[in-house]
Amino acid sequence: MTDASEILITIDDAVALIRKEVGIPITKSRIHKDSAKGIAPKPAATFGRRYLWKPDAILSYARTLIKPAGV
Repeated sequence: MTDASEILITIDDAVALIRKEVGIPITKSRIHKDSAKGIAPKPAATFGRRYLWKPDAILSYARTLIKPAGV
């Protein structure tokens, strides 16, 4: 059985997960740019030329993008 902390997702899966769980219309480009700036988490691994992220890390990052209304 695979431990949930070992699961890694691709950028396409990350976008879908963020849109489903957090509800914001994020793009792959935004995640890559924020990762390069140090805002988003760095990929946890690579598979060939694909970057892979941990779902909990990518969701935590997405939640930091939401700001309260009127601020």
